[in-house]
Amino acid sequence: MRKRITSFAIIFMMAFMSVVAFNMGSVRADAAESSFSGTVSSKTTTERLFLDTSSGTMEFKIDSNLTVSGSKMVLPGSSITATGYVGSDAYWHVTKISGTTSSNKVTVDQSTKATVKGRIANGTSEDLLYLVVDNGTMQIKMDDDTDLSGTTMLIVGKTVQVECARGSDAYMHALSISDAYASTGYSSTTSSSYSASTVAAVSGTAVTGTVEKGTTSSKLYLSTSAGTMEFVLDLTTDVTGCRVLIPGQSITVNFYRGSDAWNHTSKIVNNSASAASQATLDSSSKVTVTGTVEGETTENTLFLNTSAGTMQIRLDSATDFSRCPVILKDKSLQVVIERGNDEYYHAISIAQN
Repeated sequence: MRKRITSFAIIFMMAFMSVVAFNMGSVRADAAESSFSGTVSSKTTTERLFLDTSSGTMEFKIDSNLTVSGSKMVLPGSSITATGYVGSDAYWHVTKISGTTSSNKVTVDQSTKATVKGRIANGTSEDLLYLVVDNGTMQIKMDDDTDLSGTTMLIVGKTVQVECARGSDAYMHALSISDAYASTGYSSTTSSSYSASTVAAVSGTAVTGTVEKGTTSSKLYLSTSAGTMEFVLDLTTDVTGCRVLIPGQSITVNFYRGSDAWNHTSKIVNNSASAASQATLDSSSKVTVTGTVEGETTENTLFLNTSAGTMQIRLDSATDFSRCPVILKDKSLQVVIERGNDEYYHAISIAQN
């Protein structure tokens, strides 16, 4: 009888220890891992991976122990295979990402080498890195031999440090990319300090002049001491320092030579801009008006020709320009406005018609 009780006790203890061991691993649940192939969605962040598959979009949590192989490009449109499991939090967790990449090889001039730090911007692909730096947005080519050993993976919104040099195709090419942190200062083995001149040498040069007639949302004509220059305005052009492009306006343009032989703008600054006033606005007075931009418009005041006459509308630092990056003469706009305690109407948001 004692022997039977002892055997039962041993079986009970073994069963109990198995349950405890299972519960201890319930964070991961030790479930079988599954792999999914697809393309990286534009909704992907540094904390979440959204993968567009043939069965729909899958969401994964990105854990610190993630391994990346084959390609470190976890960018919108990149084809990857994600391996993961369902955790005790009911979320899919990605444990491994694998992919492939290929780039065309060009000759790189090592004498033009420089190191910059910035944030990876939308539009970045496996071949071209859009990097937001102090002087604007740089376009940097990535090659098969780009050293990525210093970064876990490349993902939109991440801050990285890039060592680059000018290629025979007129692009800057990434020699190496490493993780960096937005809160830390710039540091480099090739430069003792980070300065605007460092970026200017990499992203191009700067020129000052006045805006000429014929300027559109895609082309900028600038009258300079050397004559009229023509620039391409890209979606990535930093226009936070110049929201208005009216003929006769004095501006400074940072630009670089693209592989298409055109000069592309990386940043535009309005030389005559003054600080915008911050008035208290009455939300109950909100209305939407439509009209065309008049030539008297400045960086701080929009002159809008409406059916009821010309309105003077203040432009503030809080004005939403997401649907109209720059204001051009004769452009048709739709403007949401509110009255301020300075008796002016202020633009809440601006959209192109």
